Amino acid sequence: MLLKRIADKLPSELASLIPELESAGIKTTESIIFTHQPTIISSISTLNYQQLEALVSYCIRLTAGKSQIASDIDNYEVTGPWLGFGVKGLDELLDGWEGVGVLEIAGPRKVGKSLLALHAALNVLIDNPEAICTWMDTEGTFAPERAGKVLEAWKIENATSVLSRIMVVPCFKLDDMYETLGRLKEKAISQADERRTKILIIDNIFTHFKDRLTNTSAQGHAELVTVMEDVADITYSQNIVSIVINSTVTSIPTNPLSRFNKLNIKPALGSSFTYTTDATLLVQETGKVFGMLDEEERERIKKAPGLRGSVEIVRSRISQTGGWAVFETNGTKLYDVVAPSNAPEYPCGVPRPATGPLRNTMIP
Repeated sequence: MLLKRIADKLPSELASLIPELESAGIKTTESIIFTHQPTIISSISTLNYQQLEALVSYCIRLTAGKSQIASDIDNYEVTGPWLGFGVKGLDELLDGWEGVGVLEIAGPRKVGKSLLALHAALNVLIDNPEAICTWMDTEGTFAPERAGKVLEAWKIENATSVLSRIMVVPCFKLDDMYETLGRLKEKAISQADERRTKILIIDNIFTHFKDRLTNTSAQGHAELVTVMEDVADITYSQNIVSIVINSTVTSIPTNPLSRFNKLNIKPALGSSFTYTTDATLLVQETGKVFGMLDEEERERIKKAPGLRGSVEIVRSRISQTGGWAVFETNGTKLYDVVAPSNAPEYPCGVPRPATGPLRNTMIP
């Protein structure tokens, strides 16, 4: 939590130190609690150890969750707002999931990550007229026109109502992310009768942490974990679904978690981020996955309109790992792409037919 959000609950002599702490890069309660104390003291000339101990104590007291005895927790099934992407093959990857949790969609640029998240969000908003989607936009790439085209393609009559419930929040600085998550946490506590966020999307988390994660400092790792802990807290306290979009980095020679030996990418942000989500969906253009075996698939990105992408679950604690599916898009709609049967084919006196692994498609 940002220090300035608890300033009014601190004694005046401690609250007055917050601007100086922020100027030294210490902006959150987590930074106060977990940073080596001599490091903080050396950065703030007016701060002594007694004041720092008191500040740490206040931070812990004001931000720690309440303890609860396991026997006091009601045993009930939780059903979240998740309704899928609207593509059978992709939705079957998460079949059986109750719909509450944090999903990571990772992939290189221009493979359809944001479009997948948009379809998931619109499905929730159409199903529940009281639901809100909070879209944290870190790069200014959200296009309301695209959302409108999707709804038009789906022939949704109350499209204006749906679009009005997408709350796009510009988060061009890390502090903007803290502020937005802080407001969402406050709304969770509020008893006011108002519409609530049912799906939270961060697009793209890589933007603010690509230069903060270093081998020489733990601050960037702590900030990343802090953000993701806030996301998890909001997700599970309000029974919503959160989608965190991430970029990828090269994995040489291949990604050991993938079932495809030609997949040489992995989600960015390293091990600090890996286990902060419930499942990781890795997206890649199909020509780079199947191109060695299927010449048509390798060349289709140059010859055919639209994009075809593979989605693989490389890590999950809410579904089976290793499942994969393929979708195709024209930039608005999503289509299923079905692989042919795995039954063996044997020549019977005539040339064996060419059957690339993705030749059959359900596009009308």
